[in-house]
Amino acid sequence: MAQTLAMPKAPSLALISNPIPLSRAIYFPVINPPKNKVRELSIECARVGGVEIPNNKRIEFSLQYIHGIGRSKAHKILCDISMDNKVTKDLSEEDLITLRDEVSKYVIEGNLRRFNALNIRRLKEIQCYRGYVDRYVC
Repeated sequence: MAQTLAMPKAPSLALISNPIPLSRAIYFPVINPPKNKVRELSIECARVGGVEIPNNKRIEFSLQYIHGIGRSKAHKILCDISMDNKVTKDLSEEDLITLRDEVSKYVIEGNLRRFNALNIRRLKEIQCYRGYVDRYVC
């Protein structure tokens, strides 16, 4: 408690009252980026079904990053919308929109996890052997 009372209220006031002479000041050069290089806006990942799928893989394999879509369902999605299996970064905006619409028809990600958790909880409540994890009964 005594230390906090002994400390000055504003330690920065000491710097204002005793300024550093300009000869001792340190100047940092400001480096500006070259004007001839223009940065392009590039999309790193496409977002489908609430998940960012990788750009450098084919669509059929990129869709498998979504929880609830496996190999067969990804192939079925591509067949349903009759899309070629090209690299994700080569998709146009229209292709992405149709892909998102088709993926939204399935139960994926959060809804699927919630559905599975509710089923497991139900099995535990009725003490079914498939959901019974708490203790071993002979």
